[in-house]
Amino acid sequence: MEKMAKLAFKRTGPADGQVFDRKVLIAEIKSLQLCQARFQPQGPLIIGDQVPMPLYWWQYQDHENPEHHVGHDARLDLVAQAPDKVTLLALGHHAAGLVSRYRITVTWSETLHSYRYQINAHLHIPYGREWRVLRNSNHGELEFCNLWPQGSFSIQPGVGKRYQACYVLGSESIRRIPHHHLETDDKHNILLGRNDRLIWSLEEVNPVVELRSSAPVLAGLCAYMWDAHLGYRVTQPGEAEHPVHGPADYQANFSLYALPRAVAAAAVRQAIELPVNALEAHPVYVPGINTFSQTILDYPEQLARLWPWSHEGVEGASRFFRDRTVGFDDACSLCIENSRSVDSRWLATTLGPAFGEPPFPDQARYRLSGFVRTEAVEKNAGLAVRLHRPGHGDLFKTQEYELFACTTGAAGTAEWRRLQVETPCISPAPDRLHLLLNLHGRGKCWFDNIQLEIIQ
Repeated sequence: MEKMAKLAFKRTGPADGQVFDRKVLIAEIKSLQLCQARFQPQGPLIIGDQVPMPLYWWQYQDHENPEHHVGHDARLDLVAQAPDKVTLLALGHHAAGLVSRYRITVTWSETLHSYRYQINAHLHIPYGREWRVLRNSNHGELEFCNLWPQGSFSIQPGVGKRYQACYVLGSESIRRIPHHHLETDDKHNILLGRNDRLIWSLEEVNPVVELRSSAPVLAGLCAYMWDAHLGYRVTQPGEAEHPVHGPADYQANFSLYALPRAVAAAAVRQAIELPVNALEAHPVYVPGINTFSQTILDYPEQLARLWPWSHEGVEGASRFFRDRTVGFDDACSLCIENSRSVDSRWLATTLGPAFGEPPFPDQARYRLSGFVRTEAVEKNAGLAVRLHRPGHGDLFKTQEYELFACTTGAAGTAEWRRLQVETPCISPAPDRLHLLLNLHGRGKCWFDNIQLEIIQ
């Protein structure tokens, strides 16, 4: 090697350790999660503490649930160490008898001018056991890689977001996925095969995930925090969950490394992009009255700042769209259509300090108002405010949030009707606030002129 690497591993706990190049810390593993990772000796932090990379198999859907990861009873062992190579074994377990093994080899590549993290992941489900896997419509559910590059999102005012796009380099095409927060189709179910790569660009140092195994992978990019999820699909459309029975084994082989700006720029110069008009289908939340007549295209200088109205429903039974033919006082609104008796909603969940906005005030009331039109709604359509306060339930479980819903909704078939819900004074101030536009049961409804007011 031209670079005189001198790699060494230091154990700091049963499932913890640090990797050094001489005296420079280049990576740390805490509870089998990779963090503090640099891809160049004096380069920027690529994987930080805020969103570390799990070195075990997991399910991103409801991932706070301990049943959905194989990282329990964790152990990290040194397999081999030499000046040019460190090899580690990350071992995790699950109460159902599942075993996760990650073999991580760290080397220096003079060709790439980057440390390379070669990772071989193995999941074993023994005979007579099963893992109940929740459906994820956006990417494979058996997830083996979750990379969130440090700095791709910041809540600090005035701090820009790193990486203007993520590029998908396949065998036949190169695609550019711009850095905005909309849940567009180009971010979902990205098919990857052997040697395909995801590259975050364009900074001085640009992280890469390269798939080295042959089994097809469905990846997804989270529009909220810009992290990538790589996993295997095991469920079928319409399934809420799917039991994976043992004996079963899953393997994945991938590399992490970085490219300098010039090399990354050359690699993506011919990239294609999702047509601009596709962005018009995605409503964005704006302060004041949301008439849904504007889209992210009306704010070209704020592509990385605006957040979407997202939605929740039942796959195959709930349809969501921005209707450009129907509105309360214009020709735009948000529509939900349920073909079965299910619960669905449009929701805005990206308000407040966690998303770069000012903190919510203490002792304030929150009033949500808007207009709703219904067509053959068997139960009702209405508005609700959902919030979380520190010390009041689990932040990661929305079922434990406080819910304030309008006492009267709209049902049957009716023209536009104004609805409103107002919370009592909230103290301490919430750290999460969600706006819900609900449809309960079969039918179709439209929402328009939605407004949140904070009353102090």
